[in-house]
Amino acid sequence: MKKSKKLVTTDDLAIIVAKGFDDVKKEFKTELNSFKGETENNFKKVRNDLDSFKVETEDNFRKVRNDILNVGDRFVPRHEFDSFLTRFHRLEQKVDAKIAK
Repeated sequence: MKKSKKLVTTDDLAIIVAKGFDDVKKEFKTELNSFKGETENNFKKVRNDLDSFKVETEDNFRKVRNDILNVGDRFVPRHEFDSFLTRFHRLEQKVDAKIAK
């Protein structure tokens, strides 16, 4: 059996190398598209999570603000309390003075 040797010219070699690069280029494009899709999905998830967190945080701030504003409805301000203590103390002194007479 004789093997026939085929001579490869530089043009043939250039074509073979070019086809190899084309195959690699196609693989890179496929991988890149896949990566882009995964990345976009991940960014969408992150955006959704951040939007959800933003709404939740805004609701919490709104509740805290309302609680702070409602504190005045439940408690007497310090200056009014001090004023009432002073008036009550004077009243006690007058009552004590009348009882002592």
